[in-house]
Amino acid sequence: MIEDLLIMLRHDFTGTVRIRNVKGKRSERKSALRRYSRFFGAIAGAIAILWGVLFISDLLGWEFVQAVIIDNIEFGSTLFNFIIIMSFMSSIAISVTTVGNSARMEYLMTMPITLKTLFLEKTIVIIFYNAMLYLIIGTPIIIGFAMASGSTIALFSIPIFIIMLLANVTLGVSLGGLIGLAIARFLAGRRRLKQIGWFLGTTVAILFSTFYYFSLFTSEDGFGQLFSLIFDFARMLGLTSNISPGGAMNAVSLRLIVGLPIHITDILLAILFLIIPAFFIYANAHFSEAAHYSGWLASGSKRSSKEEVRIAHTTWNPSTLPLIKMSTTTSVSMWYNTASVRREGRVLANYLVGPLRMVLWLFLFLLTPGGNLAGFAPFIIISAMIPFAVSYGVYFAGYELVYEGKNLMNLQLAPASLSDYVKGKVFSAVPFTLIATAIASVLVIIVEPALLIYIPAVIISSLFLTVASGGIASYSAATGGDFKAERNISRQRGAAVQMPIRSMWAMARTFLLPNIIGFAGLGLMLAVGIFFDPIYTYLAVPLFALICIQIMRYYTGKTGRKLQTIEATEYM
Repeated sequence: MIEDLLIMLRHDFTGTVRIRNVKGKRSERKSALRRYSRFFGAIAGAIAILWGVLFISDLLGWEFVQAVIIDNIEFGSTLFNFIIIMSFMSSIAISVTTVGNSARMEYLMTMPITLKTLFLEKTIVIIFYNAMLYLIIGTPIIIGFAMASGSTIALFSIPIFIIMLLANVTLGVSLGGLIGLAIARFLAGRRRLKQIGWFLGTTVAILFSTFYYFSLFTSEDGFGQLFSLIFDFARMLGLTSNISPGGAMNAVSLRLIVGLPIHITDILLAILFLIIPAFFIYANAHFSEAAHYSGWLASGSKRSSKEEVRIAHTTWNPSTLPLIKMSTTTSVSMWYNTASVRREGRVLANYLVGPLRMVLWLFLFLLTPGGNLAGFAPFIIISAMIPFAVSYGVYFAGYELVYEGKNLMNLQLAPASLSDYVKGKVFSAVPFTLIATAIASVLVIIVEPALLIYIPAVIISSLFLTVASGGIASYSAATGGDFKAERNISRQRGAAVQMPIRSMWAMARTFLLPNIIGFAGLGLMLAVGIFFDPIYTYLAVPLFALICIQIMRYYTGKTGRKLQTIEATEYM
């Protein structure tokens, strides 16, 4: 088992196993510079960090540095526990996708090794990639402190730090892998639960990251306040505790450097946290093997029922919207586009909540505390509807048109108008704009009830702005889209995820032109109503709607003609 494990690790880490005397791009061996450039870069970075630590210790004096470390010794426990948490979080999904459900696994199972050894090796690879950054940064810091202290005993902290770091990363990865397998077991065959989980998780991540940057840039203390909040929260969670894995690592490494006493309990805890990861990594390999053989990790698997269930498919017959007349091609395109996006939880969450990040950067200078713009809050919220309306048109009509990919061949051969098909994608974004503007309108009414009279005009204008944005985005997709791109939100190691619209001019036209139309049109309508009479705002709405409809018709017509001329080599 050990020999097989070492052979596989050598193959994964070095990639030197290649067949000789063959031709082809994929069989060519990379040059030595390309193969070892990242290692040279890592060594150069480690040397620079080591030099920096020694320089600072010599400049300030070791007594001063030692006093600072002793006064903040709890920070070491927090930092080491944070490494475990990061390894844990990153491995929950990786252990299922890379270890338990890898597409290469069926090919690797043909090797004359046990399946448990195979899963164990994959887990070790994940541990190595998780620990690499921490080793490159942390090891030269520990070496620098140990050398600056001048104590022979302090040099023993270097191998102890490396061993404990690998053990703690192993603990986080293996424990995260076990929990990931348990989650996959619970969701086996339950596609709807998976999509709901992806949608909620992606939405929370977008909202958290957006408001995190907002609080960071708008806070008076900046990073200082952020770090103090993090330390207080870590102390509440017990991450500064001496009986935690990070606390044991801190006791036998940093305490050894600065000369603080190390108790027998610290040594016993360190030994215990060396044994537990070894047990967990073996358990991870064991349960991965059991999961693979049971079949519930297989893609698209379903739980079997005790009773025989006859599968009956109902006829899918999408109908047009009430009181709105549209062709059959447009109706089918609209409902198909909505259904295809709704099936992917991550995609739907990015489409619906993602524009919030753009709104943040557009209005960050207006939302900064301490200014005199508090009275403009309702108008800021109204203006925020415009990027949402534009983004929905771009996503549902522009990006989703590119993601048709190979289906363009069927569309070109079908007896249907491609312009009508593109219109269906444009119309599919309208309901989502209606929901977003309705939610924003409630906020506007709460902040400034006097603007209630303008809310219907704003909502209607946003809907037609989405239509115009979708038409412009569809033409940009047809002229500058990469029809071989896939609808991938998360980038996996080694995967090439490209933007669907790759032409810079097409992207500029896609976002700038609709936003100019939206801000200029909506701003002018509100200004006329506020300075003269609200009735003039509603008189301007039909003109704005007519302009947006003509823009949509113009660009969707050009898009349909352009799609008919696209050759199969561009999407096959």
